[in-house]
Amino acid sequence: MSNLTPHISFFDPSFSESKTAHYHVYLQLSVSSLTYTIFNPVTSTFIGLEKYLLNDIYNDYSMVSPLKDILAANQLLQKTFKLFHVAYVNERATLIPSAIFNKNELAQYHRFNYSAREEDVFLADRLLNLDGYNVYSVPDFIKGVFQEQKNIRFHHFSSALIEASISEAKKHQLDLLVHVHILPSSFQIMVVKNQLLEIYNSFSYQTSEDFIYYLLFVFNQLAINTSEISVCLTGEVDKNSAIYDMMQNYIKTITFGKRPVNLKYSYLFEDVPPHYYYSLFNQYLCE
Repeated sequence: MSNLTPHISFFDPSFSESKTAHYHVYLQLSVSSLTYTIFNPVTSTFIGLEKYLLNDIYNDYSMVSPLKDILAANQLLQKTFKLFHVAYVNERATLIPSAIFNKNELAQYHRFNYSAREEDVFLADRLLNLDGYNVYSVPDFIKGVFQEQKNIRFHHFSSALIEASISEAKKHQLDLLVHVHILPSSFQIMVVKNQLLEIYNSFSYQTSEDFIYYLLFVFNQLAINTSEISVCLTGEVDKNSAIYDMMQNYIKTITFGKRPVNLKYSYLFEDVPPHYYYSLFNQYLCE
């Protein structure tokens, strides 16, 4: 089920429905929510944000009905945009180096790590900072919901996270960057050493104890000393969360990430924590 009233909704006074053909939409879809932002490429400014919560969704197919309801009720998303990006959230993504990548072998690459599903539509995002591809699947029934939308592009949401992490490490010439992105029931970890991606992985969790177990497991595998590192947190987490409290017991330094500093944001975004919706705001890196 879904609530057809947005959980969050605001638009800058400069936003105009008559100008949607000049705007970009960055939309992120997961089993817990549909969130999108409106970007004006002329001014390089994010000028709108809406989030719908999805309730009692336990698999991909159960998203179809509420997704159709939301898109039917939201007249703005029915309009034509210059670009309409959809970032799909799941854990079924595999990184392939450019040197061995073959666009005709997406299904085979995907099946290195995941069992085949009848509904799989295989796609790949080119990762410029990695010199590789992110191979993933989107269910055909999810793609079908957006079949009437013009100028649409699909991405895996992790592509933006990976590109942003490597870009940040290169920008600041970091020897080690540890980036942890928090979603309601999963988290993603990117470790970049000497400006090269050491690991990307995604883990499901139900409790803060689950979370810290998987996080410390990764650090142990990579021989990372938790008493010496700094971990950058992004996504749906704050200092009052059980996850943050748990991390403080093991991690020396915890910081919160920020939205891309090379882009602009309506004054209305001042009420949104800068580390929220990090993967959404970094979708531009996948264009």
